[in-house]
Amino acid sequence: MQIAYATPHATPHATPHAGPHAGLTAAAALATLPHAVSTLASAAPSTVASPVARSEREVQLRPVRAQDLTPMRDFVRSLSAASRQARFHGGIKPDSERLLRYLSQADGVHHIAFVAVLACDDGDVIVGEARCVRAASGESSAEFAIAVADAWQGRAVAPRLLHALRRAAAAAGIRTLFGDVLAGNARMAAFMRRHGFAPAGAAAGGVQRWSGYAPCDRLAAPGSPLREPGNASLPAA
Repeated sequence: MQIAYATPHATPHATPHAGPHAGLTAAAALATLPHAVSTLASAAPSTVASPVARSEREVQLRPVRAQDLTPMRDFVRSLSAASRQARFHGGIKPDSERLLRYLSQADGVHHIAFVAVLACDDGDVIVGEARCVRAASGESSAEFAIAVADAWQGRAVAPRLLHALRRAAAAAGIRTLFGDVLAGNARMAAFMRRHGFAPAGAAAGGVQRWSGYAPCDRLAAPGSPLREPGNASLPAA
């Protein structure tokens, strides 16, 4: 199964909701988040941290779980048409049980996957996911993919997911990660270069393959600021 590398399109920044997210349900969080934050900020601006600080503190990364099938469905449904195209390189059915089972199950060795989540009243809401899959058992290379909810693009979620994925992949014996980027997607190409990836051969079929080592010492630790200096629109796959 091909894993299309997700790439963000340019979107206006939405300010994340300061948590805990009391009164906000998981199913509604992705859709209501920008409005909820606007209301909170106008009511008590002194209690609201900066967007970067909030995203680092409130968004938690963890391995995907089989119980994530429903929040994964909500996440895929929430992606804009452009984000879905970037992630899957084609049309998909967001409610496909086969797709959702695949996205919400990983063994941590052949298939490694992480989700970025917000804790809401009725459970976690997924705002990003990253995964890599070996083409065959025991291989030292794996194809990877990243996707981030449109409202959270540009909030340093993608670099944190990539960092976690690279560390886990290296621990599992994966030395090389590769991913496909749609031709003409300059923002994602820049993101890949910043994170140590390079084009692997010439583009073919409207897709450029990028490859890089799984371990990367240049990546910052998950708890440190990950926004690139002077780059307010950091790609958040």
